[in-house]
Amino acid sequence: MRPMGTEPARLCAHVSRAIEVGLVMLALVAVVSSCAESVEHDELLAAKSALEFSRVTFLDKDAEKGYELLSGGGKRHVPLNKFKQTIASMHPRDYPSKVTATEYEPMSGEKAIYIFLKGQNRDEQFAYRVTLEGTAAAGYRVLKIDQGMAFPTLSNQKKAFKPPLSVP
Repeated sequence: MRPMGTEPARLCAHVSRAIEVGLVMLALVAVVSSCAESVEHDELLAAKSALEFSRVTFLDKDAEKGYELLSGGGKRHVPLNKFKQTIASMHPRDYPSKVTATEYEPMSGEKAIYIFLKGQNRDEQFAYRVTLEGTAAAGYRVLKIDQGMAFPTLSNQKKAFKPPLSVP
């Protein structure tokens, strides 16, 4: 038989030890997450890639060459015929004669960046969001393109190009 009063002391020691272990685990998680790979982006390099894609695909109206500028991931998810159909459906009347990179938004911690483009011709205006895969060191390739007039920002990192970059 145990002496009275030792059980609460033992319980208190176990709880204290559990709290210590929990704090150590929390500190480890914080250290590991702070050591996660940091991704360096070059928004000007990404914009140049997006503009080259738009020059080939929209201004030159060469969807096949535009498809070749897609990243491997972009090509895996969209076959050439579907890509051609999508580009054509984005421009039922006409294509832009000028495209400008107006804003960018890096995806925090990801090897991807959004470049926001505006296109125009005599009669119409276009808005695109180009998702590019890559980094400043590796370069960028187009993963996908969306069309619309307003895209929600997914972070507080969306910034304007000053001055905007254009093609032709």
